[in-house]
Amino acid sequence: MGPLRPGTRHGNRLGRFSDHEPAKRSLWPKVSPWRVTNHDLFSSSCSGRSFVKSPAFVFKAELGGLLKLGLPIILTQFIQVSNTTVAILMMGRVGSVELAALGLGGSFMIFVFLVCLGIMMSLSPTIAQHFGAGRSEGIRSAFQQGLWLAVATSLAAFFLLRQMGYLMQWIGVDPEVIPLVQDYLNLASWSMPAVCLYLALRFLCEATGHSRPMLVINIATLPVVVAGNWAFIFGHFGLPPLGVEGAAMNLILVMALNALGMLIFVFFSQRYRARNLFKSFPLPGRECLALLKFGVPIAATLVLDSGFFSAIALMMGKMGHVWLAAHQVAINYATVVFMIPVSVSSATMARVGQAIGQEDPNLARARGFLGLSCSLALVVPSILVILTVPQWVAGLYTGEVSVIQAAIPLLFAVAFLQFFDATYITAQGALRGLKDVNGPLLISMSFWVFGLPAAWWLGIEMGQGAVGLWWGMVTGVAMTAVLLVWRFQWRSARTIREARA
Repeated sequence: MGPLRPGTRHGNRLGRFSDHEPAKRSLWPKVSPWRVTNHDLFSSSCSGRSFVKSPAFVFKAELGGLLKLGLPIILTQFIQVSNTTVAILMMGRVGSVELAALGLGGSFMIFVFLVCLGIMMSLSPTIAQHFGAGRSEGIRSAFQQGLWLAVATSLAAFFLLRQMGYLMQWIGVDPEVIPLVQDYLNLASWSMPAVCLYLALRFLCEATGHSRPMLVINIATLPVVVAGNWAFIFGHFGLPPLGVEGAAMNLILVMALNALGMLIFVFFSQRYRARNLFKSFPLPGRECLALLKFGVPIAATLVLDSGFFSAIALMMGKMGHVWLAAHQVAINYATVVFMIPVSVSSATMARVGQAIGQEDPNLARARGFLGLSCSLALVVPSILVILTVPQWVAGLYTGEVSVIQAAIPLLFAVAFLQFFDATYITAQGALRGLKDVNGPLLISMSFWVFGLPAAWWLGIEMGQGAVGLWWGMVTGVAMTAVLLVWRFQWRSARTIREARA
């Protein structure tokens, strides 16, 4: 039989579920990035010799692998966005003060969630590289240390959310709203252990190429999202009407069910039982600190990104209520579509990490650029819709003619924003798969160095108003996207050169 590749099922009859030495550097001749050494891309002839599939076959197989992992993530993201929307729609029927409290409380929750998400995201490329190399012991150790990290992160988030009242008083929030917001956050903080546990289990599954369970579990809990909010907020099924606190109660319930569902799947699935993931838990050690060190720059990047768009929203408040409403239409539409490249980015991160674990930097580079191409292709339909029928898109959100007319030029800017959004977020995922997080963190400053001054100059100084603010925002995202793609091109090429040395 021809040469065997470590970590494939030909080279290891137990596949990637058994322990063996880390894969040695390939002695195979370097080939085109699309002629990759992957089990799915090789077959044995009758003489026992291995041969490489055609580039077209390899491209099709790689695209299929990316979509198989990415599509369930996309659908899961849409379901999770709808969870927040359901609570907001129902709270609007309770009262304006309650709706404002939920909106502000939700903003604080999103900030803390982004920090938790970034820290826990360090698990995905770490486990993916172990998975690519076939190191079951490495997967088990990283996951167990990741659970300790989830405990520490959830405790920090729990106490942080309970201190937001002081921040609200300092920034001058309406005193009538502060007690409602703090009551919401005090209850919602109890969801953080489930949130962090869910994230640890999610990134374990994504890193090992198994995203479908997340989709199934989120679909299963979707009725609880609707019925639970209805019962807790308005008081049904024998429950008292709890208003804002009811939304927090349902958040705890839904996140607990999601985390429990993922835990049951991982615990009983043969795919993971063979790895003894819950056997002999060691105390937190250097690997836990390494995950934290890797995750903090990711969290900081997410906060910088989110903070930039929040700063634009604050500047938009100077433009009047019509333009502010039009901005809400445009940013909401952009956010919904943004879930697509975000999901492709997660899948790309995992698959690039797996290729690095296989010691195949050519494959890692190819998967990164394939992720970029796929992400752009998936947002093209949305871009075409905006460019051809922007008034129809705006009409989905409001019937006020003045808001629709104001939203049309903003949606034109959204079309360009979506192109660069898809580029920058997917390039970030590819770089994280290479375990490059400090470079993207510095590049994310482009939002503030280029985007914010451009928005101020165009929107305020040049008198272009909301339209100028949006084109300034596009400028910041475009600069970030260009720099991140350059960074991935340079970093992946350097990884290939190091492998050849």
